[in-house]
Amino acid sequence: MIAAPMIAEFLERFGAAAQPRVYRAPGRVNLIGEHTDYNLGFVLPVALNLATYIAAAPSGDGKLRLYSEDRRELREFDAADLGTIEPAHAWTDYPLGVAQELVRAGVTVEGTNLLIRSTVPDGSGLSSSAALEVSTAAVRTLSTMSCRMRAVWRLCLVRSIAKLSSSRMWSHCCRACCGIWTSRYQTVRS
Repeated sequence: MIAAPMIAEFLERFGAAAQPRVYRAPGRVNLIGEHTDYNLGFVLPVALNLATYIAAAPSGDGKLRLYSEDRRELREFDAADLGTIEPAHAWTDYPLGVAQELVRAGVTVEGTNLLIRSTVPDGSGLSSSAALEVSTAAVRTLSTMSCRMRAVWRLCLVRSIAKLSSSRMWSHCCRACCGIWTSRYQTVRS
C-alpha cells in the first residue's frame, strides 16, 4: 500500500498539524485515437496501474507548498496570489494551472501542503501530466467537502471540474491542444 509510507513522509516533511489524505489518478494510454479527441474524433483510452499520488493537508498559513519526490524539489506560493502567478515553464505549472482554473470557476483554494509521488514516467506518453492535474483537482475539490457530501458528489464534481480545469489549463498555461478525454477518463478510473 502506498498511502501509509506517503503519510509518514508527509508528516516528516510538513509536520503533524493536520492528518493528510492521499489522492490518486492513474496514467493512461490510448489504444486508438491518439490526438484525435480534441478534433472530435474517437478515442479508446485505458487506465494503467501506474499513477500519481498526492498526500495533502491544509497548511494553516495561507501557503501552497508543492513537494515533488521525483525531483526532490519544494516550491511555495501564496494561495491568495494564485490568480496572478505566471507560468514558469516548470513542473509546477500543472498543479498551479489547475488551481487557477478552479479559482476562475469559483472554487476557493486555500493554503495546502502537497507531497507528490508518481510512478508514471515523465515524457513517456502515458499521461503523467494529466495524472498530476487530475490528482491536484481531486485535492482541491474533495478536501473541502464533508464526508457525506464527498461520497455523493465525488464522481460528478471531480469529473466536471477536472475535465474543464485540465483542458483549460493546457490551453492557457501550456499553450497546447488537449482533448477533454484526457482528464475525463482519468477521473472515471480513479
